[in-house]
Amino acid sequence: MHMTGGDTVRTIDEIEQPLLWIVPFAGLTLITTASLVNTVLHFLPNNSGYILMLAACGLICASVSGFITELIKGRGKYVYVSMSVALFIGAVSFLVGYGFFRSNVITGPTTAAIPAISEIISNITLTLLPGLFVGAIIGGGVGFLPEEPEYQEPEQTIEKPALSPDKIVGYEKSCRRCGAVMPFDSLYCSLCGGTLKKRRSETMKYCRYCGKRLHFLGEFCPECGKEINIVSKPKVFISD
Repeated sequence: MHMTGGDTVRTIDEIEQPLLWIVPFAGLTLITTASLVNTVLHFLPNNSGYILMLAACGLICASVSGFITELIKGRGKYVYVSMSVALFIGAVSFLVGYGFFRSNVITGPTTAAIPAISEIISNITLTLLPGLFVGAIIGGGVGFLPEEPEYQEPEQTIEKPALSPDKIVGYEKSCRRCGAVMPFDSLYCSLCGGTLKKRRSETMKYCRYCGKRLHFLGEFCPECGKEINIVSKPKVFISD
């Protein structure tokens, strides 16, 4: 969570600036602080400086790589992959550089003439340069990797129920001559041959037994023959 002006609360995903690189950078800050304190107090073992430099180089590499990847690709899984790979390769690059440097340092009486400040500068150089260089390469390389297309499930189209021509809600066709109600797709009256007109239908009624629509008034359903015109026992469904 991140607080901005006022009471607005924003999550990490809502902030556009690169932020994930701060995690390895915080670790680097702790290691640097411990190394500086150890220079004065000497509370760590003698070989701890080598281990701190190794960890610092890996964290520098991860910070730079994560920052560059997040700038290019945005916050996502590529940033985590970039920082993880950079942490490992950064440590390996330090081992290679440190081993090469130590193997080419002139040993013997001349080493005593090298002041302590020169050793500190060389250690910082061996830690900082490989981390920055390798981190920039990994971050740029991962940032320009082609993204995998996200699979999206096809939208399920819901088919709307098609209404048959003789069941258009709210309208019906009736004969201009005899007034008989005909199916909606009819052109002429099947009883007298007259032309039809469309009109708003009255409240539609359906037989309670078979569910067929009742176009005519009567005592029996024209489809199933059941008696429907009983006042005490209504057998007609009325649709709104």
